[in-house]
Amino acid sequence: MSQVKFKIGFVMDSESLFGLIGKFLPVEDLSVEEIVERPPKLPLQAIAHAVNHITKRTTEKKTRASPGPNLKKGINGIIMTALADGPKRANQLKPKVKAAGFSENSVNSRLEALRGYGVLEMIGDGTWKKVG
Repeated sequence: MSQVKFKIGFVMDSESLFGLIGKFLPVEDLSVEEIVERPPKLPLQAIAHAVNHITKRTTEKKTRASPGPNLKKGINGIIMTALADGPKRANQLKPKVKAAGFSENSVNSRLEALRGYGVLEMIGDGTWKKVG
C-alpha cells in the first residue's frame, strides 16, 4: 500500500500552534519554521535608481532664466540715475533712496546685488560706478 503525503501551510501565532501540536503528537516528520516579515528585496538597480532620483531631485533646483534686475524702477532706478553723472559713495546714495520712500539700510546690499549682475563696480574706498 502506498502512503499519501500532504504538505499544509498556514500562519498562526506561536501559542495556538504549540497548543495544537501538543494535542496531536506524535506527528512524524514535523518541521516548524518561524516566519519573519521583511519588506520584499529590491534589485540593486532599482535601489540605485531610487537613490539617484531622490538625490537628483533634492540637489537640482528648477530655475527659470532671470531677466536680470529692472534698472529703471525702485531702488535700482534711483541708484542708476544717481550714478549716471559719475561715481558716488554709498553714503551719497542713501539720502536719495530715503527721500523716495525706501529704506536707506538697503543701499549697500542693493549695490552688491547690482555688482553681482555686472551692472556696477566698486572703484575703491566705497565708491561705486556704472560698468560700461
